Amino acid sequence: MMKNDKIIVVVGVAILIFAAVGVYYWVPQKVTAESVKTNDFLDITGDLKDMPDSITVSSSDPFYPLIATPLAVNYDESGEQTIIPLYVMDYNNPSTAVIRLQEQLDRNSNVEMIKDSESVKNASLRIATTYWDSSQAALIIEDDEQGYTLGVIATPIASYLRIPVIITDEIDADVTRVLNDLGVKKTIICGRNLKGFGSVLKFNSVEEIAEASIVVVEQKLKHEIDYITLTNPIDAWPPQVLDSKEFIFGPTTIPTGSQSQLVKALRGMITGKGSAVWTFTIPEDYKYALVKFEGVNHDAENCDDMGDAVTFTMGPNLDELPASLQKFEIAPGSTASGGIAERDESGNIIKDVLYSESVVYGRGGVEYTITAAGSWLVKKQGEVSVRVVVEKLEDPVYPMMKNLSSVAPYLTAYHQGILYGKPEFAFTADDDRITDGGETCPGLYVGGKNPKLAPISNKHFFDEIHDPLNTLLAYIAGIQMNDTRDLKTLRDYYAKKPVYIALVGDATVLPNYFYQNEAEPLGDIDGDGTDDTPYYAGGGTPSDVLYGNIDPKQYDWSNIANDIYSETEEKYPFIENIVGRITGWDSQDADALILKSVYYNDLTSKRDTWKNNFGLLVGGGQDFQKPLIRYLIFGDILKMIKRGEPMKAFTGYAEMTYKRASLKVVEPLGFNLQGALYEEGMVKGLSENTLSEIKSSNLLNRALFEKWQVRRIAGEGKVKGTEIFESSNYLFVNGHGNQYLFGVAGNDIVASGLGGPLVKAMLTQTLVPIAGGFVGPGGDLAALGDYCTRTVSNMNLGPSFMWLESCICGKLDGQYSRSNIGQSLLHAGIASLIASPTGSNIGGGYLEPKKTKYDLPLQTYFKYIKAEGQWKRGNFPDAHFGEKIYEDTCSNLEKFNYSVGLALRNAKNSYLKADAPWLLWWSPPLDISTGGLLVDQADLYRTTASKGLSPMLESKYVSFQEYILYGDPAFNPYEPCNEGK
Repeated sequence: MMKNDKIIVVVGVAILIFAAVGVYYWVPQKVTAESVKTNDFLDITGDLKDMPDSITVSSSDPFYPLIATPLAVNYDESGEQTIIPLYVMDYNNPSTAVIRLQEQLDRNSNVEMIKDSESVKNASLRIATTYWDSSQAALIIEDDEQGYTLGVIATPIASYLRIPVIITDEIDADVTRVLNDLGVKKTIICGRNLKGFGSVLKFNSVEEIAEASIVVVEQKLKHEIDYITLTNPIDAWPPQVLDSKEFIFGPTTIPTGSQSQLVKALRGMITGKGSAVWTFTIPEDYKYALVKFEGVNHDAENCDDMGDAVTFTMGPNLDELPASLQKFEIAPGSTASGGIAERDESGNIIKDVLYSESVVYGRGGVEYTITAAGSWLVKKQGEVSVRVVVEKLEDPVYPMMKNLSSVAPYLTAYHQGILYGKPEFAFTADDDRITDGGETCPGLYVGGKNPKLAPISNKHFFDEIHDPLNTLLAYIAGIQMNDTRDLKTLRDYYAKKPVYIALVGDATVLPNYFYQNEAEPLGDIDGDGTDDTPYYAGGGTPSDVLYGNIDPKQYDWSNIANDIYSETEEKYPFIENIVGRITGWDSQDADALILKSVYYNDLTSKRDTWKNNFGLLVGGGQDFQKPLIRYLIFGDILKMIKRGEPMKAFTGYAEMTYKRASLKVVEPLGFNLQGALYEEGMVKGLSENTLSEIKSSNLLNRALFEKWQVRRIAGEGKVKGTEIFESSNYLFVNGHGNQYLFGVAGNDIVASGLGGPLVKAMLTQTLVPIAGGFVGPGGDLAALGDYCTRTVSNMNLGPSFMWLESCICGKLDGQYSRSNIGQSLLHAGIASLIASPTGSNIGGGYLEPKKTKYDLPLQTYFKYIKAEGQWKRGNFPDAHFGEKIYEDTCSNLEKFNYSVGLALRNAKNSYLKADAPWLLWWSPPLDISTGGLLVDQADLYRTTASKGLSPMLESKYVSFQEYILYGDPAFNPYEPCNEGK
C-alpha cells in the first residue's frame, strides 16, 4: 500500500469513528425559528396522558408554581375545564393553612411533588414528559428575573392551550429532545436570550401578553373577559443584601406593668424603671436598611392562660421629628399582638417571640431607641431580650409578602381571565421620590408613617397603575381613549358590565391609594405648623377603591375626593369594577386563600351545622356620652380631659347594634344565630386557677380582688368567642382594634377587680371613661381574651366570610405580613375578610333621636328603657357608616346571591347618597389599647370628629374608602336562604 493510501485509510477510519460518535450523541436540530402570531395557536390543545389528584410544589422558587399551573388547571378542545389543587409549600416549615387544606380536600392517592432539590429546568422537563402525551406547542421561560417578569404573566395562556411550561437558560439538547418527543412545532418565548424552537411567538412586553391572552380567552375559550388579575413579578425578586450588622440586647429583668399589679405598675411609671431601654445605630452607608427585629419574653409560662406579653417600640433619636414618630417609626407590637409564638407539637408555647421586619430609607447614621415593657398578670418581674439585624439592601423595593405573584396564574386560569402586572407598579421612598419643595422623604419606605411620601405615591399610582389599567380596560371594551371625555364612555360601559379585578400582592408592590383623613391625618392638616399624623399606625386612609374606580379626579387625595363623572349631582365617587386582594403571610398562605375559594363547596359539603351558623359578636366600649357634670368636674375644674371629646359611658348603643344585626342581617339570610355581647365574645376566659393566682399575687389583691366579680364577667365558663368563631360560616365582629389585634371587652371588665360593686360603679363612671376606656384595675384582665396574632394564628377556622368592623385591622402598608391580625385570620382559615386599614367610625355611640349635645344623669337610662320596648317590636334606627355598608352587602347577598365582591361594590356605591344627609354629634373611632401605657390617644388619632350636630361628610367618605376585601372578589359563599334551599 502506498504511503498516501495509508493516510487516506486512517483518515477514513477516523471519519467513521467521529460519525459513529455523532450518531450516538445527535439530537434532531430545531426548525429554523419563524415568527408567528397568537392566532396561529388557537387550534392547539395539548394531549395529557393523565393528571394527578393534586400537585404540591416548593415555595423556594417562584418558577415551581408556573411549571405546575397548566397541569393543575387546563381546558380541552371544547373549553371544558379540568382543575386539581395546586399546593405551594415550604417543605422545611409548612404552613398550617396548606396542611389543613391537604387534609380536608383529601386528594392524596396520586400526588405529584416538586421539591427544592430539583432544579426548575429538570422539574419542568420531567413534568412535561410525565404528563403530556403530545403537544404542538410549549411555553418556554428563561430562568432569570426578566424571564419570570414576562413568563408569570403568560402562564395562563399555557393553561388555556393545555401546553407545558419549560424553564431553562438555553434551548439545549435536553430541552430539544423533550420538545421533539412531544411533537412541539411552535413555541411561546419569554426571555431576552432564548431564540425559540420551531415557529416562535416571542413576547417582549406585558402589554403584548395581555393582548394575546385576550385573543385566546375570547376566541379559543369563547369566554368574555370578566376577570383581570393584577400582580407584580418583582415580589419574587427581593433586593440583594450587601452587608449586615447585628445588635444583641439583654436578657434584662424588668418589673411588670400589669394593671392587675397596680402598685408595681405605678412605681415603675413614677421611677422610670418600668421598662428596658436600648439603642443601636444604623451604619452610615446603609441608604436602604432592612431592620429585622426579634423581641423575646423569657417568662412565657402563663401566656396562654393569662395573656402575658412584652410590648416593644422603636424609633429614631432625631429631635426635629415629632415625638410620636420618634417612638413609633418602627413599632413592631408585642409578643402577643404582632408576635407569633413558637409552639411544640402539642401547641404549647416554647418561645414567646415577636419577629418583625421594616425598611427605612435615608436613616444611615441615625441612632434608634428600643423600649420594652412587660405585662405579667401575676409575676412581679420578667426577662426580656432583643436581637436586631440591620441589612444593607441594594434597592428599597422589599416586599413584605414574597412570591405571591407565582400563584396569580393559577387564580387567573381558574377564572378564564387575563393576568397583568409589571415591576413599575411598586412604590417606595428613594432618591428620585421628591416633594414639591425638592426634598427626599427619609423614614419608613412606604405608607402613612411617612406623610410627605403620600402625595408622591398617589401620583405614581395614577401614572404607573391607574392609567395603564384604564388603557387595558378600554382595549377589552373596544373603546378608543383620546382624551378625558372618553373616560365617561369607559366608566359607563363598566358601570353596567363590571369585571373582577383581583390584586395579588402586598401594598409595596401593589400600593394602596392614600386619602387624607380628618381624624387620622397625613401631616399638618389644619395649617398650624404642627404635624398631626398619629404615628402609632400612620395617617391617612390607605384604600383599594381606585383599582375599581375608572374616573376619579386625577391626583386628588383629599378626604372628600369625588369623580369626574358620576350618577349623582354631588359627584359622589362610584366604583365601576369589583376589587379584592389576595394576600397572606407568604405564597403558601396566598395559595391557600385561593384554594379556599376554588374548593369552597368541597370544603363545606360535610359542614352542615357550620354552614348554617352566623357568628355575631359586638364588643363593649362603643357607648359614648357627653356627661355635662363630669365634664365640669374632670374637664373644666381638674383639666383631666378635653371638653370636646365624648366619653365611653353606657347608652345602650352596642346592644342596639347587636339586636339590629340579628333582625336585619342574620334572620333574612336564614342563619342560626351564634351570638355574644361584650366580654362574652372574648376568645378566652380566665380560669379558676388563674383567678386564684391573681388573688394571691400581691397584698392589695389579697385584700380587694373579687374573684366572683371577674368570674361573672370574663371567667372561662362565661366566654364563648372561640366556640363561635370555629362553628360559624358567616362572622360579623364589631369591636376595638389596631393592626395587631381586636377585642370585644369593654368598660365592665376594665373597672372590675378591686373592691366590690360600689367601687366598680364609681370607676365605671369616673376613671375608666376619663382614661379612654382601657385604664383601670381590670385593664389587663381582658388581654387573654383579645383576638391577637399570637392566639388567632393558632386557631382552626372554617372557610368563613368575615366582616371585621374594627380599626386598622386591615392595614398592609409598611406592615410585616405575620404581624397583622387580618392576615392571621386568613392564615387560621377565613376564606373572605373585609377589614379596614384605618380608624373605623362608630355611629355616634348613642341612641337616636338625640336632641342635645350634653347628657344629664338618668337621661340616657330612661332613653334606653324606652328603646328596649321599640327593639322588641322590631323597630330600630337605621345603620350608619360601616354597619350600613355591611347591612347592604348582606342584603345583596340575600336577594341576588351575588359574589362577596359584587355585593360589597354595590353597597359602597349606594352608601354616600343614602347616608350623607344623616346628622350626628360625633363619630369616635374603634381604636384599642396598644398593650401598654407608653401610648396616648394622640398617637392613635387626632380627633373623634366631635363637631356638634352635622353631616360629618369627611367621616362618611372614610367609610366609603376604607374597607378592603381580602380574598377572591368572585367568591360566593353559602347562605341558607339561597344555596340552602
